[in-house]
Amino acid sequence: MPVTSIFIESERYNKKVKMSTMILTHGDCDGICAGAIALTRFPKSDVFFTRPSSFFDDLRNIDADRIIILDIALNKPDITNILEWFKRSDSEILYFDHHPLSDETRKSIEKTIDVFVHQYNVSTSELIYRYFQKDIPRERVWIAIYGAIGDYSDDTPFVKERILNWDRRALYFEVSTITLGIKNDEFSDYDSKRRIVSTLAEGRNPSDVPGLVKSAKEAVNREFELYRVIKKKAKSIGSVGYILDLPSFGFRGPSALFAATVTNKPVGISAHTREKYIDITIRTRDYSLSLNDLAERSAEFVGGSGGGHPHAAGAKIPKGSFQEFLKKFNELLGR
Repeated sequence: MPVTSIFIESERYNKKVKMSTMILTHGDCDGICAGAIALTRFPKSDVFFTRPSSFFDDLRNIDADRIIILDIALNKPDITNILEWFKRSDSEILYFDHHPLSDETRKSIEKTIDVFVHQYNVSTSELIYRYFQKDIPRERVWIAIYGAIGDYSDDTPFVKERILNWDRRALYFEVSTITLGIKNDEFSDYDSKRRIVSTLAEGRNPSDVPGLVKSAKEAVNREFELYRVIKKKAKSIGSVGYILDLPSFGFRGPSALFAATVTNKPVGISAHTREKYIDITIRTRDYSLSLNDLAERSAEFVGGSGGGHPHAAGAKIPKGSFQEFLKKFNELLGR
């Protein structure tokens, strides 16, 4: 994938008119931080959380003059409909993202929306901060750094340079407060995440959100307990360790990684059975792998969808297809 950013801006965006603004973002650390930077720039905005599987339905139900889309990968089965919606929409659309896109999709987006900022291997928080940095307080770079660290994207030249200006230990403490704090039920809902976004947009830190530090500490304790449970229950097939239907749904990433660790496999999967489908989270200890491609192809083989990042991916597959998914995943892995 290209490593240079794509910055596309239309004349319509430069017109200064009063507009209603909706921020549509992902509910993880990077999405929360990117949302906070957008809210700093457009303080009267509404904030709405979404995810790739529901993005198109959420998008077409939004009524706003300006829509800011942040950290949302495009679900492959929905891409055609999303692009058509972009073309028909009268809203001003700004889209900041870092997930892999085909050249065809990227070019189509460039032609149809007002602002498109896309760069692979860079956090969305960094992308939106760099775009709006002249219009917001300099100290909001803290939020960009939080989002980058939380998304394992803190090795970019921009972040490496900026992080030298601040106490690294304090930054990592604040990042951990977000990433761990939102795993507990108290802060996993969208209203609670909106409170975090608002706090950051006001120039305060994650640790200023009442109860969030305590929630993060509780999450750490639960992760250690989770490891002990997975050590007893994880299974493996081929090069994949996996765990099924753990009660700690908010700990999907660590669960998948622990499944790889305790089975001594390069890939770990945490799968949760929902009412109509299976929700799959995938992590790897081998950074030469491209999990997003493996997840997409394996999920499509069983009638589902998947994607994400090379080292952190996910999928949604039909109920009853998990073993077939694992078999195809191992086949594609070729080990």
